[in-house]
Amino acid sequence: MMMRPRSWATLALGATLLGGCAATSAWADGNGLTPYPLEKALHADSLIHLPTGTVMNFWQAMDMIAAAKVIYIGEMHTNFQAHEAQRRVIEELERRFPGKVAIGMEMFREPQQPSLERWKRGELSERAFLKESKWFDNWGSDFGLYRGILDFARDRRMDVIALNPSKEVQKQFAQAGAGALPPEIAAKVPQTDFSDPFQRALLESVFAGHDAGKKDPAAGAKMFDSFYRTQVLWEETMASRIVDYLNSPAGAGKRMVVIAGGFHVRYGLGVPRKALRRAAWPYVIVLPTELSIPEELKAELTMKIDTPEIPLLAGDFAWMVPYEDVPTKKVRLGVAMRIEAGTVLIDKVLPGSPAEQVGLKAGDAFISLDGLPIEEQGDVVLVIAGKQPGDWVQVRVRRAGKEMLFAPLLAIPELPADRAAQHPAKP
Repeated sequence: MMMRPRSWATLALGATLLGGCAATSAWADGNGLTPYPLEKALHADSLIHLPTGTVMNFWQAMDMIAAAKVIYIGEMHTNFQAHEAQRRVIEELERRFPGKVAIGMEMFREPQQPSLERWKRGELSERAFLKESKWFDNWGSDFGLYRGILDFARDRRMDVIALNPSKEVQKQFAQAGAGALPPEIAAKVPQTDFSDPFQRALLESVFAGHDAGKKDPAAGAKMFDSFYRTQVLWEETMASRIVDYLNSPAGAGKRMVVIAGGFHVRYGLGVPRKALRRAAWPYVIVLPTELSIPEELKAELTMKIDTPEIPLLAGDFAWMVPYEDVPTKKVRLGVAMRIEAGTVLIDKVLPGSPAEQVGLKAGDAFISLDGLPIEEQGDVVLVIAGKQPGDWVQVRVRRAGKEMLFAPLLAIPELPADRAAQHPAKP
C-alpha cells in the first residue's frame, strides 16, 4: 500500500474552507504528485496519470476518462483555467456521446433545480437565471468563471443537477449534533456515514490550520463538530443526488461530470467514496493543479496545514494549469450591506468609492438599482456584476423616510495591496 509522506501542504481556499488544493506533499523526487519520477518537464496542459507517473496529452487522457460513468473534476474555485479544463472535458464527452452527458454542480442547491431546468430550456436570460437561482446568495463567485460551462449546457440542452442541500437542511443538520432532527428535515437528509478516519483526520488538520477554537478549546470543539457535520452532509447529499439522477429515467445510459471543490473529491474520500457506497460504478478523479500561484494571491488562496498520512493517491489525473483570474473587469459600488427587518441596508460605505463620491451613506435602505427592486443582497450584486468600467447605475434608496436617487459612475477599484486578492463577489 502506497504511503503518502507526512509534511506541510499548501491548500488553496476558494469560496469555502475546502475550495481546492494548490499542491500536495512532495514524493521522493520532489514532484509532489506521484511516487514515480516524471520523465518530462511539466507545462500547462500536461496531464499526469498519477498511478503510473505517465505524462499524457489531452486526447490520450480522454480515452481513459471517457471510459468512466462518473467523472469528478476538482477545482480551485477562483481559477478560471480550472473551469476551462472542466469545460473541455464536458465538450469532448458530449462530442463522443451526444445527448448522453449530464453535469452535476456543487455550486447550486437542490431548491434551485427548477431554475436549472428553465435555463436548459432557454427560458431565462443570464440575468434572470442568476436572480432566480440565487447565484450570489448561494455561491457568490464571479459567474464568469462558470459561464462557459453553463452556456454550453444550455446550447446542448444538457441536464445540470444541483448537488448541494438547501440552506435550511444544512443549518439544522449542523446544529443538531447527536440530537434528533425535526421530521420534515430528517426526511430530506440522505444516509450519512461519519466513520471514515482519513477524512476526519484531514478535516481536523484543515480546521486546525484555520486557527479556529485555539483560544477556547471547548468552543473550538463545538465549531469543528458543526463544520464536520456540514462537510459530511454536503458530500452525502452530492453523492445521493448523483446516484439518484443516474438511476432515474432522465439519467439512464448517461455519464455525469461532477464539478466540485478539489477537497470534495481528493483521495476519493469525499463524494466519490460516498457515491460508490450507493452504486458500484467506474469513476475517475481529475484534479486541475496550479503550476504556480501569483505571489500577490498566495496569502488569500493558500495556507499551511500539517497533513495527516493518507495512504491513497490524490486522484487519477493531475492536469497542470496556470492560475488565471476570470477575464472580466470588475467594478464596485463600494458598500457593505446588512439585512434588517427584511430590508437591504447599506452597512458601510468604503472611502473613495463611487458610493461615497455621490453621497450614499450607512443606513440608507435600498429600494432599486436600475429599476430592479432590491429584495435581497444578491440583487445588488447582480446589477453591479453586469456593469463595465465607466457605466452609471441608478441607485434609489430611502433615508429618514424620504426616497432619494443617486447615479454613481462605476470604476475598477484601486485596492490596497492587502486587499487586492479578494475574490468573492461584492458590490
